[in-house]
Amino acid sequence: MTTEPPPAGDASYSGHSSVVHTESALVSNHKEKREEIAKGESKAVFWLRMLVLFLLACSAIAVVVAVYLYMSRQAEQDFETKFHNDANKIYESVGKTLDHVLGSTDAFVVKMLAYAEASNSTWPFVTLPRFGLQATKLLKLARGFSCSLALLVEQDQRPDWNDYVNQSHGWIRESLDVQSRDENWPFEVDNSVENSFVPDIWSYNGPVEGTFANHTNYLPVWHNHPIASDGGNPLNFDMWTLTTPTDPTQKREADSIEAALAEQRVTLAQQGTIVTDPTNEEQVSKAEYSNNWRSKFISPNEDPSEPASSILYPMFNNLESVQLDLEERQQFVGTFVYVFFWRVLIRDILSPESKGIIVVFSNECGPSFTYRLDGPEATFLGGGDLHDASYDYLGKHMTLHEAMETTKSSSYTGIPLSEKFCPRAIHLYPSKDMEDEYMTSDPATFAVAAALIFLFTSTVFVIYDCTVARRQRLVMERALASGAIVSSLFPKQVREKLYEENKQKQQQENRVTKYLSTSVVDVGNQAQSVDDMKVDAVIGSSTGSSSRPIADNFQNTTIFFADLKGFTAWSSKRTPIEVFELLEALYGEFDKIALRRRVFKVETIGDCYVAVTGIPKPQEKHAVIMCRFADDAMAAMKEVTQGLVDRLGEDLMDLDMRVGLYSGSTTAGVLRGDKGRFQLFGDTVNTASRMESNGVGGKIHCSQATADALIAAGKKSWLVPREDQIEAKGLGKLQTWFVNVYTGKARSGMSTTSYGESVMEAMEDEYEKEEQSPNSLAEPIEEHQHDYSENLSV
Repeated sequence: MTTEPPPAGDASYSGHSSVVHTESALVSNHKEKREEIAKGESKAVFWLRMLVLFLLACSAIAVVVAVYLYMSRQAEQDFETKFHNDANKIYESVGKTLDHVLGSTDAFVVKMLAYAEASNSTWPFVTLPRFGLQATKLLKLARGFSCSLALLVEQDQRPDWNDYVNQSHGWIRESLDVQSRDENWPFEVDNSVENSFVPDIWSYNGPVEGTFANHTNYLPVWHNHPIASDGGNPLNFDMWTLTTPTDPTQKREADSIEAALAEQRVTLAQQGTIVTDPTNEEQVSKAEYSNNWRSKFISPNEDPSEPASSILYPMFNNLESVQLDLEERQQFVGTFVYVFFWRVLIRDILSPESKGIIVVFSNECGPSFTYRLDGPEATFLGGGDLHDASYDYLGKHMTLHEAMETTKSSSYTGIPLSEKFCPRAIHLYPSKDMEDEYMTSDPATFAVAAALIFLFTSTVFVIYDCTVARRQRLVMERALASGAIVSSLFPKQVREKLYEENKQKQQQENRVTKYLSTSVVDVGNQAQSVDDMKVDAVIGSSTGSSSRPIADNFQNTTIFFADLKGFTAWSSKRTPIEVFELLEALYGEFDKIALRRRVFKVETIGDCYVAVTGIPKPQEKHAVIMCRFADDAMAAMKEVTQGLVDRLGEDLMDLDMRVGLYSGSTTAGVLRGDKGRFQLFGDTVNTASRMESNGVGGKIHCSQATADALIAAGKKSWLVPREDQIEAKGLGKLQTWFVNVYTGKARSGMSTTSYGESVMEAMEDEYEKEEQSPNSLAEPIEEHQHDYSENLSV
């Protein structure tokens, strides 16, 4: 059939063509706008993505830098704190050591003064009994290596003094005997030195002629310990003749004694020469002489070149009080000289973890010298200030007098240490080795770790973003296609109303489904609901809010109650592990069946299992579905008990299961609050419980309402009337039924929990047809399973 074109100028055709072109133009225009909007959105998303990546990069850099700086600063603070703590410990220990040394010396001097007074001896004609023994104890207690006593002899007393020396030198024999019994004395005792002393006051140039310098008296050494075998015995040596060396800044014993008399204070004199310039022959020669003298008193494994000093303790003939009144001039009778190495003040202080602290001793009367502390050990580094100048900002400084004042438990009551004569100071610095103990590669390691974490998270973000972008692109394409269809069918006003109604409906469905759907996990071993804490986080948090309750009335439901007959008696004889092994295995199988049959599991109460059909989504054949579930559960009960009988005992087969079903309307919802749960309310629930409690072990017991629902579904053949009526509380006598789903069909050899297609086809041909029919309200298994796994189990 040929259609002729309308004549030219036909108004009706012209108008129709205009409308068609207009509609095509509108559709094309809408399409272009949609595409333009889509491109704009894609561009905005792209730049937003770039912005996020840029912010991630900036955050990563900032965090890495912050971690590195923080860790470095923390390590530096730990290093500085450790140094300051060790420095304070050193100063306090030095103060205690000096306090102890001076206290021991003061006690020794007081003992000698007391002996002179008790024996009515006249100074200087005093010989302390057992001097060698007492001096040995003093040196061990105060960690010195030599001590001596020089007594003041007036010029007119010199002849008498020489006679006294010749007659009273028997104490030398006593000291030598002490040395011979001293296990720590490193040399063999030479008894011949007993008679080798000079019987007249002498100096390095021979017997003293007249008096020395501006002195009108003599200060000969009388007692000395230990006594060296070869030239180290300065008995009767005049200490006034120890003149100042070539370097005027180096004060010797004579200068120290004069300062002690002038100030009436204890003074420190430098013992020997410290080499600060190895090219200075005179300095090296004098140092060798001092080292040779020291080597006669110390162990061969000790270094005689280390700095040593003499404590010059002035002796005043006054025993009137514990502390002398030094504002008045006291009668000077002699001086006690105690010699020690400086290392004894700083060793055995720090723990082994403390390493690399530099100790510099300085004084105004001689060169500085430097030690290094590594834990309890002190190592002499040499003359001069040898610390690293880069640590000057951390240096700590204190004089010996100030160190003694830091001693909190000071008990020293003797003559105080001079603050004016050659004041000594201790300077403490850290070393590079000590800093390296703290300034490790940890900051860099942590910074790299932080960078890798950000790199990993950024990579995950990019992968996730690409995945989401792909999904959004697909959604966008479908949305554009759907929008085009809707736009071509409905006007704008109608579209907006449809969208709004659909939105409200979707929100309501999501709200109910969110709390009613069950998530079944661990299907391979056992099925269980999602942890209650997850429910509490969603449901419990809304307690007291103004939101409306989440509840509804479901008209067509069937409720399932199942209870283990004989379980109470059986469980009383079993351990909790065995009880739960049975329940978990049994209810795990029930959960699998419920998932396959699209039955909603409500809860388990002890050995009671509660389920429902028709909730949360309507199911036209809810009674049929529940009966099939109940029958499968009965079969699963037998299989589970048979499988556990070897472990749980033969009496497990005595257990049986009662099942009760009731159909009707049910009120269901989420009762919010602490430990909120999905709950069922109404007569349907109560009656289903009565059906179970009045049931028979091994049978499915249902009410008249459930029987009516089965008859309406064409399953009358499943029903077997109960011969006797039951008495239900509050309901009176009731006619009930037993359900036999597979009447006339063999079940033996078939597993109720199997998912094999052959089993399902052999047992449920009719069920498959009914459930997959277009009129069925039941969802496909896959979709239902997806709902369960995606929503909360309440």
